[in-house]
Amino acid sequence: MKNILAIDIGNTNITLGLFSGDRLVRKLKTPTGSRHLHGRCLRSIRALGGSGDNDAPHIIISSVVPLALSRLIMELNKTSKCAISVIGRDRKAPIRNLYKNISEVGQDRLVNAFAAKTLYGSPSVIIDFGTAITFDVISGKGEYLGGLILPGIEMSLSSLHSKTALLPKVELKPATSIIGRDTVNSIRGGILFGIGAMCDGLCAKYKKILGNKTIIIATGGNAGLIQRYTRSIRIVDEDLTLKGLKLLSNI
Repeated sequence: MKNILAIDIGNTNITLGLFSGDRLVRKLKTPTGSRHLHGRCLRSIRALGGSGDNDAPHIIISSVVPLALSRLIMELNKTSKCAISVIGRDRKAPIRNLYKNISEVGQDRLVNAFAAKTLYGSPSVIIDFGTAITFDVISGKGEYLGGLILPGIEMSLSSLHSKTALLPKVELKPATSIIGRDTVNSIRGGILFGIGAMCDGLCAKYKKILGNKTIIIATGGNAGLIQRYTRSIRIVDEDLTLKGLKLLSNI
C-alpha cells in the first residue's frame, strides 16, 4: 500500500502527516520560520518513512507561504526521489469557488472546504483556529461561498501585550471564569470567552442563511480548547487539512 505524506505549510507551523491507506499513522510539526527549516522538515520526512526509494511516500503539499514552499521543494528535489504534488499548481480542490477573486482564497481553505464537504457533508461552516481564525462557508450544493478572516488567538494575546504599556504577556491556558479576578485571567477569559461568543454569534447568523442543519466544524491546533467556550461547534477535527490533502492525492 503506497504511503502518502501530506504537508501543510502554514504561517506558524509546517505540519506533516503520514497516511497508510486512509489512516493517519504519524504526525509531526516544525516551525515555518525556523532558521533550520529544511533540515527539520527533511528529518521529519525521513522519520515519517520517506528515507528509502522503496518506501518513499508520494508527497502532497498545501502552502500559504510561497517562500517556504519554494525552498522546501528545492531541497526535496535535491535529496529525495519522492513524487511531489502542490495544491494550486499541480492539482486543484474539486469544489466550485464563488469567491469574487478566486486567486485570493488560500489553498488550505479550499482543501478544508473539500474535506469538510466530503467527510461531513454540507451546508457547513469550517472554523480554522490557526495563526488567523478563518470561517469558510459551504453551501448546500457543496459550493465554496467565502467566509471571514480574523486575528488568531495567539496573535490577539501577543497584540494585547505589545500594543499596551502595562498588560503582561499571557500564556494561553484555559479560562475558568467569565469574570476575571486578576489581569492574567481577565485577558485569558476575554480572549477565550470572547472568541467563543463570537463563534456562536456568527454561526447563528450563518444558520439563518444556510439552514438549521448547517454542520459546524472546528479545526486547527486550538479547536479543542475553544470548543469548551461555545455551544455551536459540534465536530472538532484538528487534522482536517491533512485529511483533505490525502483525499486529493487520490484524484
